[in-house]
Amino acid sequence: MKYAFFPGCLSPSRIPSYELATRRVAEKLGIELVDLEGANCCGYYLMAIDHLSAMALGVRDLSLAESMGLNILTICTGCFSTLTEVNNIYKENEEERKQVSKLLKEIGREYKGNVEVKHLAKVLLEDVGLEKIKESVTHPLEGLKVAIHPGCHLVRPSEHLHFGNPEDPDVLRDLVRATGAEVVEYPDEMACCGFVIFGVDREASLRIAGEKLRSIKSSEADIIVTFCGFCTLMFDRNQPIVERFLNEKYGIPVLLYPQLLGLAMGLKPEEVGIDENRVKPKVVLEMLKEE
Repeated sequence: MKYAFFPGCLSPSRIPSYELATRRVAEKLGIELVDLEGANCCGYYLMAIDHLSAMALGVRDLSLAESMGLNILTICTGCFSTLTEVNNIYKENEEERKQVSKLLKEIGREYKGNVEVKHLAKVLLEDVGLEKIKESVTHPLEGLKVAIHPGCHLVRPSEHLHFGNPEDPDVLRDLVRATGAEVVEYPDEMACCGFVIFGVDREASLRIAGEKLRSIKSSEADIIVTFCGFCTLMFDRNQPIVERFLNEKYGIPVLLYPQLLGLAMGLKPEEVGIDENRVKPKVVLEMLKEE
């Protein structure tokens, strides 16, 4: 299994542990990640402001992967959603395809539409498979109670992504269970983390995050697991801010899925970037020490 690796903008700049854990887990599972050299932003931040420019940015990335003869693997749910949507529009809308192709030609590039965009979750489920993942687990996390947070962009918009159930996504649930951990239910599982409006309405953003953290705490979950870097920023990096603002205490650790899987595979905490986590997952680390 070989892919053009597109980590996106967020992981390298703010959550390098996501990329680190992904690379280490990929090695364990026989996934070869080839850096997509020369890549630019997927276009996510421009899509609502300048649609054509966003399309051109995304298609340029797709053309780079196509020249390598590889499909794209990304760890950013925003990039997964955007690049998939851009890919679909380019293939299905002749007028937009002509406009974008003209822009690409000006920089000496072209795209024939032969690339598929996959999120890490999709690769794990569809290309690696749950059985192989279970076989790779040497330190099963039995007894660990996990609240999953799929986030907004892993399965939606469903008309473009066609991945999992957008109303009740089981993709993350199945992957967490493959580590031996227990998935606990809680209200508002599909609710947003609040990050998307943090820069516009900070107070509302913190209240949204607090409501969800409060709901998760009531489930008696030991940790939160997600695939989304933005949600990780909100629930882990900003958790102390939410606590101070609402005068509440949560203390819920947040792990990105490849961190959780890496620990279950026997990787050391530093190999999956646990030292970067603001709320330390003591319960997981103590569990592994006891084995």
